[in-house]
Amino acid sequence: MGPSNSGRHALGGIPTQTARGGPAGFTWEIPRGLARRVALLCVLFSAPAGLLASPLAAQDPADDMQLRIGVTAGGIGSFGASVEFLWGSRSIDVNLATFTFNEVSLAVTGKQYFGSADLRPFLGVGLWGSVGSTGQDGDQTGKALLLRLPVGGDWNFTGTHHLGASLAVNVGLWIDRADPDDDRPINQSPVPLPGAYYRFEP
Repeated sequence: MGPSNSGRHALGGIPTQTARGGPAGFTWEIPRGLARRVALLCVLFSAPAGLLASPLAAQDPADDMQLRIGVTAGGIGSFGASVEFLWGSRSIDVNLATFTFNEVSLAVTGKQYFGSADLRPFLGVGLWGSVGSTGQDGDQTGKALLLRLPVGGDWNFTGTHHLGASLAVNVGLWIDRADPDDDRPINQSPVPLPGAYYRFEP
């Protein structure tokens, strides 16, 4: 996941000109100061989140699982679909997305919501896996695994319909590049990526 351009393979071995912005197309040229500040904010907010999680969850009388289905833009792909399993103020979010149809990404994220208003902030932690191919002769399927730390907000605007936005800090954990001759180690610099979603409760 080092610096890449249109003539080199990025994370997962997918050319940057066909997969801009995702794990296959990170240029990793985001200012280091910004990435560090975002990562620091996530660490600072995670401590009070752990302290508040139990009391807030105890205040929520809804113990039954709720299902929310929707579409996503940004984050782990230009567009995708998501399913969220919600228990009170905690949830498991499963997101399947792509940037170019040459690759597919799957993220599974645990989230903690705060408060009981229509607009609720949340914190999360999860894993993002990406699989893709360059389509070039001799190349294999590229694979990568990243850690995700999203922070954002969820707005319940009509009772069963929700809009949300987040900023997730992503850190590379493991890579198997499509080019067998490319043995560069994964770049573990944190990269923040914004995302948004619409969901409804069927």
